[in-house]
Amino acid sequence: MESISIFEHQPLRVDGKVFKEEHRSALESILGNNDEMTFPYYSLIHKGVKFRQFVGVLCVNDLTIEVLPKTEKDDNGKKYWRERLITMLSKVYKLDVKSPTDAPQRTNTNSTILDVFIKRFLDEVDSLLNRGLVKCYHKDEGNRNALKGKLLVGEQLRKNFIHQERFYVRYNTYDYEHVMNCLLRQTIEVAIQATQNVYLKGRACSTLFNFPELKEVVVTPQLFDNLCFDRKTEDYRMAIKLAKLLLLHYVPNRVGKGDKILALMFDMNKLWEEYVYIMLRRHLTDYEVQAQEEKRFWQRKDGGSPKRIRPDIVIRKKGVVVAILDTKWKCPDTTPSDGDLHQMFVYSKMFNTDKVALAYPSTNVNTSPIHAHFLGNISSCDMLFLQLDQPQCCIKNWL
Repeated sequence: MESISIFEHQPLRVDGKVFKEEHRSALESILGNNDEMTFPYYSLIHKGVKFRQFVGVLCVNDLTIEVLPKTEKDDNGKKYWRERLITMLSKVYKLDVKSPTDAPQRTNTNSTILDVFIKRFLDEVDSLLNRGLVKCYHKDEGNRNALKGKLLVGEQLRKNFIHQERFYVRYNTYDYEHVMNCLLRQTIEVAIQATQNVYLKGRACSTLFNFPELKEVVVTPQLFDNLCFDRKTEDYRMAIKLAKLLLLHYVPNRVGKGDKILALMFDMNKLWEEYVYIMLRRHLTDYEVQAQEEKRFWQRKDGGSPKRIRPDIVIRKKGVVVAILDTKWKCPDTTPSDGDLHQMFVYSKMFNTDKVALAYPSTNVNTSPIHAHFLGNISSCDMLFLQLDQPQCCIKNWL
């Protein structure tokens, strides 16, 4: 079992040692079975693949590829960016997870981002097992050797006309067949397949052995949205959050000849936008912070669908828009692109604010904002460089 760590937008070429032709062939096959919207994480190049703006973990047979974020003009190493990514994911998904440097030494060797979340999940599940899993009542029916519950006469005559020693009954059962337990068991099974860490794989197998046999449920976002926590299931909240993260983002795909590809990948542009929004909403207590607020700005007189704008972050004070931010996961040159500036000009006009800015990531705490404005207009359009650990600090000073 091997693992590779690279950065987003970097190529990965066949070297015959770690990344082999069989791995590239499996990646090529999965792209052939999916469109770009379904599996957009990389593109094929000569004797390799090139990753796009997605970060996370991609498992190809016996190889784990960890894709880390990185700004173009940054010289920090993989350990630094792994910790930054874990911080962003923990804030966006409201998860209490620690970086590999804080994990036990046994899991720290060759640990990937995926291993960090799997370890946290197993800790939660083991704690639930020690306290006792929740049980619930549910209806069951079938042939039994003794009369139990309600006898279904129609089914009894139809199925037991010959075997009259049996009873076709419907009855209530009190057991572990609870949807949350089912989700946890399926996540444990995914963890066993996904991790290449021997210690974590052993832990997951041991946890699965102690877990009751349960039915498999169809995992959808709606299933998680409809879950309700009560007095009995409140202790499940963190484990279910981690299960949601792993099950909904972990996409198993089987392609010919037994090849297996599993992906836990995140769009870095969206992750950065959500992370900045969450940090601002938490720390800018004197302001109202709204994400992805939609507004119409063009409409044909004879009808038809209108054109809409949707800025990343709108900041209000006492109901009045005071600033608009558009997050960009990239390091700009000395000036933004024409498209970005046109976009910000429209935001300024449509939301009637004279303060808009493009928000970029920065690893240098001494980077100062670049102040600018639209010519012939009093509206400012600044370039802000947000610290990865505390993006709200720059925004506070700017406001």
